[in-house]
Amino acid sequence: MLPAHKLIQCLAAAAAGLVLVLSWIPDSRLGQLPLFPTWFGAWLDQGGVVATMRTGVAMAVAAGLIHAARWMKSPWVSVVVAALLLVAAEAGQLLLPSRQASVGDLTWGAAGIIIGVGVTNMLCRFRHRPDRPDASAPADRE
Repeated sequence: MLPAHKLIQCLAAAAAGLVLVLSWIPDSRLGQLPLFPTWFGAWLDQGGVVATMRTGVAMAVAAGLIHAARWMKSPWVSVVVAALLLVAAEAGQLLLPSRQASVGDLTWGAAGIIIGVGVTNMLCRFRHRPDRPDASAPADRE
C-alpha cells in the first residue's frame, strides 16, 4: 500500500494536471464531460459568478494538495507554485480562440490559493503540534 505522503503527492500532481486540462479544453462547459454528474455539470455551467468561482474552488483544492504534499516546507512557496499553476492555466486560454482568460478567474483563483494553502497549513500545524498527544502512541494504562 502507498504511504500517505506519496498518495497526497500523487493527488496533488493529478489535481494540478486536471486544472490545466480543464482550463485548456476548447469548450468551457464542464457539464459535457463524463467526469461530473449531470446535475453538478449543469450547476457549473450556469455562468455568471459560478463560472469564475469554479476556478477558485479548483485552485483551493489544488493549492491545498500542493502544500500538503510537502514538496516545499514554506506555505509561501506553495502559494507561489500554485500561483504559477493558475497563471499557466489562464495563459493557455489565450492560445485557444474559443476560450478567454479573465481577471475574474485570476481573482477567484488567487483567493482559492490563499484559502487552500491557509487551511492546509493550519491543519498540518495542528497535526504536528508538540503539545498534542501522538495518536499512534499507545495510551498509558493503569
